[in-house]
Amino acid sequence: MEPQDLFYHNVPLYVRLPVLFLIFSVVLVSIGVYAGNNVATSSGLGVYIEPYTMAFNAQSIGTALGLMFHMRLKLRFTNKALLLWGLSCALVLNIVCATTKDPAVIVFACFFLGFTKTGALIEVFLIWMFVWSKKLDTSRMYPFLYFTALAGTSFTTWITTILAYDFDWRYANLIVIALLLLCIVCALFLVENHPLRRIYPLYQVDYLGLALLATSMMLLNYAVVYGTVEDWFESLKIVAAFFGSGITLLLFIKRQLSLKRPMFDLAIFKRSAFRSGLIYFLLVGIFIPTTIQSAFSGGILQYETYRNMEVNMYLIPGILTGCVLCYFWYYYALSPEVLILAGFAGLIVYYILMYNNFGTQFAINDFWLPSIIKGFATALIYIAVGLQITRGLGINLVMGAAGSMIMIRNFVGSGVFTSVYTYFLYAQRVRHFDHLAGLAATTNSAISGQQNFTETFGILQRQATLAATKELSGYIIFAGIAIFAILLVRFICRRLNSVPVPNLKQG
Repeated sequence: MEPQDLFYHNVPLYVRLPVLFLIFSVVLVSIGVYAGNNVATSSGLGVYIEPYTMAFNAQSIGTALGLMFHMRLKLRFTNKALLLWGLSCALVLNIVCATTKDPAVIVFACFFLGFTKTGALIEVFLIWMFVWSKKLDTSRMYPFLYFTALAGTSFTTWITTILAYDFDWRYANLIVIALLLLCIVCALFLVENHPLRRIYPLYQVDYLGLALLATSMMLLNYAVVYGTVEDWFESLKIVAAFFGSGITLLLFIKRQLSLKRPMFDLAIFKRSAFRSGLIYFLLVGIFIPTTIQSAFSGGILQYETYRNMEVNMYLIPGILTGCVLCYFWYYYALSPEVLILAGFAGLIVYYILMYNNFGTQFAINDFWLPSIIKGFATALIYIAVGLQITRGLGINLVMGAAGSMIMIRNFVGSGVFTSVYTYFLYAQRVRHFDHLAGLAATTNSAISGQQNFTETFGILQRQATLAATKELSGYIIFAGIAIFAILLVRFICRRLNSVPVPNLKQG
């Protein structure tokens, strides 16, 4: 299990592994903006929250593009140079995010933060693969990877909310900056600089293709985030953003098909496992957003922001259980399709439990069972589908496939559906409120006095929010059952087709 080709030989193992975990964890949580303190950030700066939602998505887009691009840099720069490059850029850009008051600067800073930090992420990721398996078996590595990422996200969301509530939203960035400084010091003194045997030039890199894909995704990011406040296709800017995103994406695809050395090898789409894996992650985006849970706990139960984020901590036991199960599942070479089916089933059960328990008497402790199930199901799907997408690929194709996976899973799937759900809840809440207000007026529940008006208004708002959340949850449940039925039929058909038919001879 001893990692090689990163640290000096005289660095003991009990120092290497904690330093590896420290760098890996800090790079993963270094994202510039945090879901836990977005409200506090926008309120403190006196701006809308949409730029910070866009910045959060931009970080995922930058990370996806960085994974596609930085494998080329490994042929030009040493491991220590790339590690320090990633950590240093993350440090500078986190300082920018903590000090700037311009939302546009934060969006682009988060994009470049995600893009540049992959230099450090790839180096540590490859060493962790060797730590978990001498044969670089990713099925040993992925449970650890996704527990660190998913559990770390839940914990980071909660702790950043606490810091923003008790102190200031900038404290999250300050702590990350301090940890990045510690990582840089460790890299300077403990990591050995291995010279390259052969240096490849960078002039053959498809920079134009990279720019086209980045432009397409950032335009789509703008459209899906601001579409909720500009009424989607009623806005010329949103229409132009969607149109521009589609055109630049088509130009990118055309360019990749015509180049001898494309940035992203589109031949990978010929693999059915890759295509179906991306579809799985796109479908997971229907279930992952926490929009309904936040609307319920904040709009109906009247929880404060830090209490809403505390609910996410219930995900961690489920994530841990799912990761441990996946480790042993792949160790004994059992069917990964069963894990995918179980994951989708778990997400459906989560929404069914939430739907049946939506009400004003719901307490925070009642979130534990649905949240554990959701964390368990999410871990199963992320690990099983992630392995399906990347297994059997060379290291260059693996990073491109991982970039596509992050783009679909973290942005196109989850980000787009989050925006759609937000707009749906707003529109349906207004519709239900108008309906309930009309009923109150026709049943002589006339409002007399300011206190009665305030109480009635609050009750109608909560009832309208409750009706909207139950309605959206019902749609998701129906969609989930349909998806699960299709996947189950597909699984059964594939199993039946794989069973050999005996060749019976007539007597």
